[in-house]
Amino acid sequence: MNHNSVMIKSNKYGLIVVLDDKIPFAQLLRDVADKFKEASNFFKNAKMAISFSGRTLTQEQEKELVSTIVNNSHIHILCVIDERKEVEEYYRQAVEHSMEEIKKQDGQFYRGTLKAGEVLETEKSIIIVGDVNPGASVISKGNIVVIGSCRGNVYAGASGNTECFVAALILRPIQVRIADKAARSAIVKWNDTSTYQIDPKIAYIKEERIHIKTISQDVLSDLGQTEEE
Repeated sequence: MNHNSVMIKSNKYGLIVVLDDKIPFAQLLRDVADKFKEASNFFKNAKMAISFSGRTLTQEQEKELVSTIVNNSHIHILCVIDERKEVEEYYRQAVEHSMEEIKKQDGQFYRGTLKAGEVLETEKSIIIVGDVNPGASVISKGNIVVIGSCRGNVYAGASGNTECFVAALILRPIQVRIADKAARSAIVKWNDTSTYQIDPKIAYIKEERIHIKTISQDVLSDLGQTEEE
């Protein structure tokens, strides 16, 4: 292991992993695995956000790094945060909001990518650490947060709860449904293999219809409000 190729720093939201930009990526993965194995007892079962710096990463490389860290430590990664402060803050708030709901409802995590034809159903709110591919479906009576790309079918508030929401780092579902409201994309197809930039968005009901918007303070303030408010 090259002890200088990976450095772990902490910030107020979680961890910053500083990566060497000169060594081959395969070697970097091995060094990351060794580094987090050494520190695994320190982290215990911590739930935290993570960010990477020092090296330009593709979306696939970022996923491999996250998987390597999770498999070699006791860390539950809630999200990979962007270096842009406003995106980091708003997505953190969305995840925290969902975590609060999960604690109330005894919710759960699902780690892995849902592929075409697969269906994940839950009575509780859920955070998916992975992707929801076109042709896959997630059905929850609570909220749905995808720490990845959501391009399949998602149905939150399946018991009729109009205050539920769907959030994702990349939110381009074929269909999103919340309670009795539904919206369908005219762009994303079952065979969609495009690569999209991370752009955290959230879908929620307001004024009797589904809104899909970039996560912002104004949008987050709408969550949980009732019509009387």
